[in-house]
Amino acid sequence: MNGVFDNNQLPDLRCLPSLCRGIYNRVALKVGCDPSYVSRVARGERNSDAVSEALRAEIQLTWAKASEGIPDAAEKNAKRKARVASA
Repeated sequence: MNGVFDNNQLPDLRCLPSLCRGIYNRVALKVGCDPSYVSRVARGERNSDAVSEALRAEIQLTWAKASEGIPDAAEKNAKRKARVASA
């Protein structure tokens, strides 16, 4: 597992801001708001039941996928690059 874990299986915490941005972007798309608003709700600066529930669900889904150890991250990145190149 390159990037997130080193040889001792300790997480590389430098990737956390990027992971949070991805979660915030997905939640914002689902709820129909700006990712910065999702971030503010996550930090407790704003209140939104819809955003809070969507955040909770997205975090649970992300955690479940991480626990399963999804092996196809490289393949997913390759597909994303192909989509961008064809656009």
